[in-house]
Amino acid sequence: MVVRVVYFGNSTSAFSARHFAALLNAPCDLVGVVDVPAAKQKTTNPLAAGLLNFANEADKLNIPAFRPIDPNTQIFVDNLEKLNPDLFIAAGYSIILKEGLLSIPVSLAVNFHASLLPDYRGKHPVFWALRNGEMWSGLTVHVMDRGIDTGDIIYQVKIRTRQNDTVETLYNRIMDQSVHLVRKIISDAEHDRIPRQPQPKNTGSYFSSTNEEDFQIDWVWSADKIQRYITITPGKCFNVIRGQKVFFFNAKKEPGPTTSQPGTLQNIRRTRAAVSVNQGIVSSSLIKTEEGQTETFAAFCRKHGLVPGDILNH
Repeated sequence: MVVRVVYFGNSTSAFSARHFAALLNAPCDLVGVVDVPAAKQKTTNPLAAGLLNFANEADKLNIPAFRPIDPNTQIFVDNLEKLNPDLFIAAGYSIILKEGLLSIPVSLAVNFHASLLPDYRGKHPVFWALRNGEMWSGLTVHVMDRGIDTGDIIYQVKIRTRQNDTVETLYNRIMDQSVHLVRKIISDAEHDRIPRQPQPKNTGSYFSSTNEEDFQIDWVWSADKIQRYITITPGKCFNVIRGQKVFFFNAKKEPGPTTSQPGTLQNIRRTRAAVSVNQGIVSSSLIKTEEGQTETFAAFCRKHGLVPGDILNH
């Protein structure tokens, strides 16, 4: 029996793209792909150079490609049912599938979720795990049910986080260890031997979408926290300086305590500028302005007439 697969993902996501690439090389019949609509294509691991946009690739291969605003409508359910799929595989698809869809595949509907379930259910699990300073992250392949990432665990891979990890670097290590599971789930479905382990009840955690406030840094935080936040998502964390958002690409904890008020500009060097924070100092060398211009933090400070002793968020 050749397993007939429908793939669900986000065509702007590297996570979706890499698992789709594994699917193309697997012994199965890919009978359709489902992409999230443009309005829901937010991702913390955007498509990188060299990775396939799976929706475009499906079009080239004459594989039916769907982009429904709501995949749970009866019309769309009927359309997928006509494909006679044995297996749904989802990776990075952000819309909850309801019972009408989940009942279609002969075998199962499974999801590749980048966390060690039951922890970090929901959206952007790698981002939140790094934000919370977790020592371990990973990926779970689980059965899709009526809940959000609550179905039986099929496989898991466990990955150690690193002090200098960004969302991208951790995602890459997770994907390096998880893409082979695409072929494995197809083989196990073909031989009717998919392992299932119920998730423990009343445990775990759930996180939702990010918002602008999640990326605004506060100089009253510790140097360790500010350095970690900026490192995790380079060019995303910001502070308002002289009335405009300044986005930081790097941060470095400087030696020595300071008695200066948090947010005080400590010094300006050739490329770096240093700011006092809660019982410490943190510096940065590269920033981006609201207009999208990238420059050194030192050059930005000089351009705006900032000198040591100035309070940056005033």
